[in-house]
Amino acid sequence: MNRNVKQAPLKEGVKAAVRKNQPWDVVRFAMHLPNFARLFMRLLRDARVNAGPKLLLIASVVYALSPMDFLPDLMPVLGQMDDLGILLLGCRSFLSLCPRNVVEQHVNDIDQSGQWTPIG
Repeated sequence: MNRNVKQAPLKEGVKAAVRKNQPWDVVRFAMHLPNFARLFMRLLRDARVNAGPKLLLIASVVYALSPMDFLPDLMPVLGQMDDLGILLLGCRSFLSLCPRNVVEQHVNDIDQSGQWTPIG
């Protein structure tokens, strides 16, 4: 009986986390992958973005594609997760290090509807 009492708050916590994070965000993110690719290419070519953020993005892509890893890709799931984690961290850092007004200008050029916002 004690066990059921402990599980109830846990279940409610999981439900609240799912509501908060909205699982459909993953689907929306996948639909906007072409927009992200266009944004990253535009920012890489933009002279107003410093070399540091550009090198960070390029290094994270090279790491994800290279056969050298912290965790070998032969390890199921974990081998690919470190590549994905480094790539996502590099992409997020790249966007946060780029001048906000430059990112907003390119986002508006890519999606005039205003429904896509890659920055918070």
